[in-house]
Amino acid sequence: MSTDLETAFRQRLRLIMQQFGSVADLAKAVGVSDNAIYKWVSGRGQPGMASLVSLARAEGVSVEWLATGEGATKAPSEPSNSQDLFGFGATRRELLLPAEGATSVHCAQVVDVLRFQSDWLQRQFRVNENDLALIEVRGDSMAPTIDAGDLCLVNLADTRFIHDGVYAFWSEGELVVKRLQREANGTLMMLSDNPAYRPLRVRPEELTIIGRVIWVGGKP
Repeated sequence: MSTDLETAFRQRLRLIMQQFGSVADLAKAVGVSDNAIYKWVSGRGQPGMASLVSLARAEGVSVEWLATGEGATKAPSEPSNSQDLFGFGATRRELLLPAEGATSVHCAQVVDVLRFQSDWLQRQFRVNENDLALIEVRGDSMAPTIDAGDLCLVNLADTRFIHDGVYAFWSEGELVVKRLQREANGTLMMLSDNPAYRPLRVRPEELTIIGRVIWVGGKP
């Protein structure tokens, strides 16, 4: 379980990522892979001393502040909103429950730490950046396609099952990422890519679909 110190460090790292603009650019400046950044943010690893120094230099903050939150150098100011910053759009930290109208719910799996270039989102997925959320996957039921701790970019505009694919949805009070497949009788098969988990047949009304997974990051 993460300590308060580790959680606070990840928050400072997320703020640097938001200010820097691009995960790829930050990773290049630090001299590590994109996946290393993802792992540090998700708590699956920590930067070594050399990487910590490079992170501080890349953003112009002190190593002491980055490592402990203390010191003369203050944190870079957080953007006033989640809209475009140098052409980048941010993901959100709350989700809407379609079945409950416009009710927002907070979930620890929802991470709004990455910013994606708006033009890239439109070119690759034809989605509105305001309809996106970044969700951290729990468990290994979708391995090896999606591992525990991987980050999924979810299109919140797709709140209905339209065609077979990987969706994020609420099931029995939990946020789940699974593959959904429609049966001839109208029911849905909840499929796991990990063969250790058996398929489950559910009725569409038993699920509250949050959105469809359009991108997965964080694999080693």
